[in-house]
Amino acid sequence: MTKKITLNKLTEEMIRESRGPFTVKDFAKNLESRLQKEISESALKKVKRILLNHHCLIGVKENDFVPCRAVIEKISHVSLSLLLGTWELKQGMLIPGHRLMPFLLPDQKEQDMVFLDPDGKEIPKIKNTFFIQDVASFYQYCGNFPEEIKINEKVPGKSCMTVTAWDMGDCYKKFGSKPGDALLIDLVDYEKGIFQVRPYSSKDLRSDRLRRRSLYLALATQMDPLSQDEKFCAEGLEKQLLRILFSLEQNVLEEIDVFSVTDFLESLQEWTVVGCEAGGVQIVPIWKSEAGPFVRSNMRRAIKGELGTLNEIFQDLELSFDAQEFKSILYTVMASDKYKLETVFFLLFGGQGELFKDKKQHEIFYGNLRELLFKICEDLKTKESALISDLREQCVDIKMSLVGIMRFLEDQEVGLEDLPAEILNQIIELDQFCNDALSRFSVRDEPPELKFVRDLRVALKVVGPQLTMLEEDIYSRIAIY
Repeated sequence: MTKKITLNKLTEEMIRESRGPFTVKDFAKNLESRLQKEISESALKKVKRILLNHHCLIGVKENDFVPCRAVIEKISHVSLSLLLGTWELKQGMLIPGHRLMPFLLPDQKEQDMVFLDPDGKEIPKIKNTFFIQDVASFYQYCGNFPEEIKINEKVPGKSCMTVTAWDMGDCYKKFGSKPGDALLIDLVDYEKGIFQVRPYSSKDLRSDRLRRRSLYLALATQMDPLSQDEKFCAEGLEKQLLRILFSLEQNVLEEIDVFSVTDFLESLQEWTVVGCEAGGVQIVPIWKSEAGPFVRSNMRRAIKGELGTLNEIFQDLELSFDAQEFKSILYTVMASDKYKLETVFFLLFGGQGELFKDKKQHEIFYGNLRELLFKICEDLKTKESALISDLREQCVDIKMSLVGIMRFLEDQEVGLEDLPAEILNQIIELDQFCNDALSRFSVRDEPPELKFVRDLRVALKVVGPQLTMLEEDIYSRIAIY
């Protein structure tokens, strides 16, 4: 007897078979044809939810979808450019990481990918362990960060990460590769994750610069209307790239022969890369990411004297944290003996001179604060998972360290605009991490989902050593700034 196929399984099968854009209505019609019966309204809603959340589909409009494979077929002739650095050449290894975007299969593991040399021979791959600081940059734009991380508690800067690497020693020697050269990666089989490498000299790289710049400008132009599209701005970077490329006219796509996701992201003027709520990263318009507490300029604007919520007052005072972060900090401080409340308040609110504009703002602030403290005391009467409280505390520790760094810079009369760009970027990245995590932990009666907890535990293994190196740079080498 033939086993009856389920709605979920058939929906999944049809998604993987699809090769062109479709609407929910078209999909439902084909689904009914395959099932040979009408589907109910509730079943249709279930199917739509699957379509909306499927990793192989890009939502273009509310009821319109494009399979990732349809975009890949349009751009399969494009070669990906991977710039080679001194470290990678010295190791004789290739660690592709995020540089394979947009040809990364969403559900494929890195170790399952295959790379061929120009003669079609498979390049051997191995699991290798490197210092985190040497390889983390290869994964900074990836949705899935490697999880095999070993922290060196005594010397955090010597913490390691195990990744899949391809032995390119013979190829680099044959190509005559040197720092500044690149590799071209050609897609052979998207479904199986097979790629082929060939050399791309620095001379050719320079000569193609204008053509690449023209492409990136065309892509940036396509992104302008997408800044108002909530669906686009909610997606991860991989799907965003595919949607941008799919929106290009066919004649423009045909002229593209080389693409580099790193070069493209660095070329953007009006967009920036930020952390994504669901994990990984995404690109958003700069104006949507400017609400963060850290800014480039050290110039303090005049306080307006806002009398609204705590968050509005915090923004008016230009404090380096928002109300959700503050709430998470209070949960940790009031639930343990690690921090003294007075010391925390001095660190958070001290060093600002006359903090409030006037007595009225001062009264409103403390009225809001008393109300918040009362709620926190009530919440703390309910037992919480030790894992969640521990993760929150680790994130609070990082945030407090960042605030301490800001206080130190103020005391030394060093403005953010005086810092080297790489140091400033580290501060901003760590602050964004804290903001994302502590915002989740500020709602105590809604514990974070398991995926967030798992991703956060992995991220903390990287963020810890990163903070240690930042503190060393700030506290030990401040004179060079």
